[in-house]
This record gives sequence, structure tokens and C-alpha cells, in this order.
Amino acid sequence: MTDENTNTEGTGSPALSAHESAQKDAILREHMYDGIQEYDNPMPGWWLWIFWATVIFAPIYILGVHVFDFIPSYEDDLAAGQAEIQSIREAYESTTQPFEITPETMAAYIGVQEHIDAGAAIFSANCLMCHGDKGQGLIGPNLTDNYWIHGNEDANLFNVITNGVPEKGMTAWANILSPEQRAQVIAFIRTLAGTNPPGGRDPEGELYEAD
Repeated sequence: MTDENTNTEGTGSPALSAHESAQKDAILREHMYDGIQEYDNPMPGWWLWIFWATVIFAPIYILGVHVFDFIPSYEDDLAAGQAEIQSIREAYESTTQPFEITPETMAAYIGVQEHIDAGAAIFSANCLMCHGDKGQGLIGPNLTDNYWIHGNEDANLFNVITNGVPEKGMTAWANILSPEQRAQVIAFIRTLAGTNPPGGRDPEGELYEAD
């Protein structure tokens, strides 16, 4: 007795009902290559909409950028961005007074504990690898004695911190530390005078008598 749901040829595969066979034929494309038929699986509607939108947009974009100039090019965007940055910089500079190193300016920092502590933190983060944790000097000069290579005035120190000493490998900190932060570092350095930590680097530069 033969089961009507099994293949009568003995293959062991279930036979397709008339409805299933018709449904299978409906989703197969008519063409055939090497005995292989292709299922008719159309792309999702949202994908087709995106595809045709890009096809339509592409010539509009090319014409807009290269022919009619109603779409800004990369160079135009870059120039506009740079002009905006420059205008912001000019507006900032017009409302900000320049930081000038004078005895009056530094008097607000030297000996003021708040600025000394801030300067110590900046020094620890950026300077100790060259000048030592106590200012005793490693690669850089000793900051605790009365010998100075570039002068011992606050303006001299500020200039060295700002512009660095490229020939000695010291970084210019103008674009890294604000003028106030540089002044705070000077306030901290002033507290190191005469501390004479062990292992200090030999004196360098000119001797300036302590006030």
C-alpha cells in the first residue's frame, strides 16, 4: 500500500500536493540555466526607494557641484569653515585683554597659595621629567639655585616657557598652557629658590644674587 504523501518512486521524499506545486511554480522565474531556476524574490520596497533616490540624486549633485554651483564644493565648505573660525578668534581677541607680564601682573600670582598650588600641579604634569620633581634638574637645568641661563626676571621665565628652547629640546608651551597657567608655573618655581634638594644638577648660566 502506497502512502499518498510519499514519493511513489521510492526516493523517500514527500510528494508535493497540487496546491504546493502550483505555489512553487508561482515563485519561480520562467528562465532556466543548466536546469537551475531562480526564485522570484523582489527587493523590499524601502530598498528600491533608496536605490532610485540615489540614482536621481547623483546627476543633480554632479551638476550642482561642477556645473551650476548651487551645491558648495569641499573647498567652499573648507573656506567657509576657516572664515568662521577666524571671525570667532577675532571676536574673542577683541573682547579679551592681552596678558602682559609686568611686576604688577605677577604680583597677583607670586606668593599666592592658590596659584602656587595650581602651578605645582602643572609642573608635576608637564615639567618634572626634565627638571625633576623638586626642581633639582635632570635633562633641564636646576631651578632651585641662583643661576639662570636666560635671565631671572619673571618676564624672562615667561618667555622661556612660552617659546621654549628648541635647541635644548624644550617644548614651546604657548599653545598648550594659557598665559595664566604659565604665570602659575612661575609662581611655583619661585617657591623652589634656595631649597637645594639632594642630587641637584650643577649650576648653569649666570649667577643672580638673591634679593
